[in-house]
Amino acid sequence: MFDIASSVEFWRKRYPLDRVPRGSSLRLPKQCAHTKADVWSLTPDHEVSSLAYYGKLHVLVFDASEKRETQTYKTHVWSGPLPEGAFYELHPGVFIESPELMFLQAASILDFETLIAFGDELCGYYSFDDREERGFRKRSVSLTSTERIAQFLTKVDGCKGVYCARKALKYVVDHSASPMETFDEMTMCLPCRYGGYGFPTATMNQQVPLTTRAARIANRNKCFLDMGYLEHNLDIEHHGKYDHSNDDERASDRARVNGLKDMGIEVVELTKDQVNDLVAYEYIIERIARLLHKRIKKDCKGATPARLKLRKALFEWNASSGRIR
Repeated sequence: MFDIASSVEFWRKRYPLDRVPRGSSLRLPKQCAHTKADVWSLTPDHEVSSLAYYGKLHVLVFDASEKRETQTYKTHVWSGPLPEGAFYELHPGVFIESPELMFLQAASILDFETLIAFGDELCGYYSFDDREERGFRKRSVSLTSTERIAQFLTKVDGCKGVYCARKALKYVVDHSASPMETFDEMTMCLPCRYGGYGFPTATMNQQVPLTTRAARIANRNKCFLDMGYLEHNLDIEHHGKYDHSNDDERASDRARVNGLKDMGIEVVELTKDQVNDLVAYEYIIERIARLLHKRIKKDCKGATPARLKLRKALFEWNASSGRIR
């Protein structure tokens, strides 16, 4: 059974971008390699070897006496329950951690802010991949959801990390489409005590049908809102370095924005430079707060220790392509 590090490698880089994980293992993975002799006798084929995370395969064992590290393998001990849905069978006798179990195990490895960001990735439309120029791949479906993780966590009471996992899951959102969308959602919507501005939770990448006139203006029948607050007729968009990189894409985006505005939806646009500059970012935050009819408390503004901690954690997480260990 592969531990979180090698499992992350599989789900991020090898699992299809358009397939929802199904068919979780119905049997306890006792038939796979789990004793010391089994582990060290493994001779992985090319596909299994490709799961080596930063040079090694990370394998789960059940007893501390089985811990060992070689040039090829590193073992990690798991002593908690293994409920149905904890593993997927990759090959006969080769099991990979489910996205839900990865979130639970990450709760004992990552700090609180980064754990939320990891949850957003698992429940979102992107996966980190350091082979890509932008650092991530776009998914058409998510690997899991906040609902599925919550259901899984009900089966592991008393397990290491479950309290922190449940606490962090309260702030994980579904359907974020990029690391910077996750950054914006977390820095805006987390409570002030965690470094956010306490905005209501946004609906990520919500589909909005356009009126006949708006569709004519936008040259499409529907749009997706990056961070949507439809009850306030507001959409918050993050334009990254690789977005709208040519004239056709820029023209299409302007048409889209004009179509939304024709329907009375205000579009607030963010760039990398604005996000990196906390003062500039907070000017935009104050504008968004007015549109949301939200008052930001004085002690929640500026470079508070919690805000600096959150921003540092997210910048480092994105820069490392979400490295777990």
